[in-house]
Amino acid sequence: MEASENLWIAVTIALAAGVIIGIVLTQIARRVSGSYSSGTRSQLESLQLRFEEYQQEVSSHFKTTANLVAQLNRNHQEIQEHLSQGAMDLSPDEMTRQRLLAALEEPPVSRSRPNGEPLFDSLEPPRDYAPKGDSPGTLSEDYGFERKS
Repeated sequence: MEASENLWIAVTIALAAGVIIGIVLTQIARRVSGSYSSGTRSQLESLQLRFEEYQQEVSSHFKTTANLVAQLNRNHQEIQEHLSQGAMDLSPDEMTRQRLLAALEEPPVSRSRPNGEPLFDSLEPPRDYAPKGDSPGTLSEDYGFERKS
């Protein structure tokens, strides 16, 4: 019986030691994960604050841009009115006055030929590559040079 009692005592001691070691390791793991968690939280809060500041900067930028565009439109209108008034006040005769006023009211010059065709066939950049034939293209290292035999 003494052997079985010793076995039960050893099992009980091992169980108690396992429980104590488990509790200690759990507490250590919580502290370690808590420090990581608090670091992650502070990093998240920092990023969120930076993002909110960025959003405010973008909003402020677009608000300023809208105000400047509105001011530009007002200035353009004032210039147009000033030129019209100058044409009315300073033109020597009615015919010149009418031509000046008509020139002020014309739309901007378009990018087309008099017959209505566009100035450029396409807005595509020129292609600079070798042709598909037997002759070397402009990017070939042999282009424009004759080989001496």
